[in-house]
Amino acid sequence: MTRYKLIIITKEVALHYFQAEDKLYRLFLDYHKAYEWARPLLEKQIHYITEPLLYPYFIDSLEKDLSKIGFDKLPSEHAAYVSCLSDSSIYLEDRHIIFDHAGSAKEEWQVFDCLKKISPYFFAVNINKEAYGWLKPLKVYSVLS
Repeated sequence: MTRYKLIIITKEVALHYFQAEDKLYRLFLDYHKAYEWARPLLEKQIHYITEPLLYPYFIDSLEKDLSKIGFDKLPSEHAAYVSCLSDSSIYLEDRHIIFDHAGSAKEEWQVFDCLKKISPYFFAVNINKEAYGWLKPLKVYSVLS
């Protein structure tokens, strides 16, 4: 099973760290490996650069798109979805999504496509495989004077 942590990075930070994604990954890696006493400071930094997920448009749009690709919403107080086709699951927290993927590559890309529709600034982190990156590559335009 592959676990992804998906976060919406604020636009300003996303554009600033364009082609320096390893620094964003390092922040999430440091948080993952941090001692308890260091976590509050790292949480503040992560909170500052991320956007909240749990607003009505986000939930409604994601729920519709996920149902189209075979995910059902679990009856719980937190937003959680499970795949009818595999053992994959999606959990929505305040500022991140946990996607436990145990299905086909097609299912993985379909979930990522659903998320890309919501925000172009989704950043995915897989600590175990040391993989990270934007779900939708950023387009940065320069103006020459």
